[in-house]
This record gives sequence, structure tokens and C-alpha cells, in this order.
Amino acid sequence: MPTTKLLEVTFSLPLKPYEVPAFRGAIIELVGRENVAFHNHIGEDKFVYKYPLIQYKANRGKAHIVCLNEGVEELYALFSKKNHIIRIGENSSRLNIDNINVSSPFIQAWDKNFLYSVSNWLPLSGENFKKYINTESLSEKIRMLEKIFIGHVLSFAKGIDWNIDKEIKVSIHEIKREKIITYKKVKLKAFDVIISSNIYFPNLIGLGKGTSTGFGVVKHTRKPGNFNE
Repeated sequence: MPTTKLLEVTFSLPLKPYEVPAFRGAIIELVGRENVAFHNHIGEDKFVYKYPLIQYKANRGKAHIVCLNEGVEELYALFSKKNHIIRIGENSSRLNIDNINVSSPFIQAWDKNFLYSVSNWLPLSGENFKKYINTESLSEKIRMLEKIFIGHVLSFAKGIDWNIDKEIKVSIHEIKREKIITYKKVKLKAFDVIISSNIYFPNLIGLGKGTSTGFGVVKHTRKPGNFNE
């Protein structure tokens, strides 16, 4: 596995989860749309289909940006701006940095498992949604979600130029919540799950659909009692 660069920036700006798309839009306007890494669009209607290396989130009630690999260097376009006033809705705010964390996490497939909570994960769309709804067995539903999660892991690995040389193991321990949310004007089912995997993920990265706007956020967690971590 090549070395992975990770940069986390927490701002003093209060932010609620539903405001993340507006926060993302405000940052894009501030840095300029010529900086494609901030939005993965080419022109008005062409989208770059790859894992986003700059991700926007609301973490502990504050605006938060996570950058991976090339996204770390791209964030200079934000830091270099003299004007750090952004507008979210009717409110204008100065973008003051609260905390910066730079690290090089060792991402790889291990011979042990790690436990995670994944919030607002969007695994289902189109035919997958219909198949899930029409599946009566809970165990079959869970196996279906586990396979989709593995696909999202592979997309993440491709996005950071990682060729996984071991079997990806995933187990969903608990579906804590299912809810219907609106994503890009489409109703989708979002999941909060507890999951274990032999893949080590950096804290707060996103997996699946909507990772650039705070969906599928992976957090390190611990299970009471004995667990192979």
C-alpha cells in the first residue's frame, strides 16, 4: 500500500448536517470553479466519476473538511485566499480555522478486524433498492448490504491508487437506523450501521454515494467486551 496523506481541517463555523451541501457550495465559490478537485465537475453538466479526495462534513457541530492524497495539495487553493468570507443561506461568516491535523495513516488489509460505525450510508439505488425492499429475510438483506459495502471499499481503494492484495472481509453487526432522505432531489434509504472489516480506514472518511457531502461517514468505535481490534 502506498503512503496515504490525510489532512483534516476543523473550522470554528457552526454547521448542521443538512447545511453541508451549502457549505461545500460556498467553498467552491470561494476557491473558484476552475479548481476541479473541490467539486469533481468539468463544465456545467459533466461529472468526474471518481472517489472524492476533498470531502465536506459536519463534525461535532462544526464545519469540517477531509482531504486525501492529491486533495491535500489542492486545499492550498483555499488557504491562499485572502478573503475567507463565505455565505451559507442568508448568513455570511468568516472561515476561521479551529484545528488542523495532518497524518499518514497506514491503510491496508489486515489479518484482524476493526470496528466502525457508518452514518448516513447510501448503499441502495435503482434495482438494488427494489431488490432490498422485496427481500424478506433479514440475513439476506444483510448479506446484500455487505456485498455493496465491499464494492464501496473497492471504489475507495481505486480512488487512492491502492491495489488490495487480500480478501476484503465485512460483517454488519447491527443496523441501528434506516431512514428516507433526499439526495439530489431523489428519495433514498440511508443507514446507520455498526460494521467490522479487516480494512483499516482513516477516521471520518466517507464511503459510498454522497461521500463529498457528509454521507457514509466512517468512525472508529469500540464494542463492549472482547473484540479483535
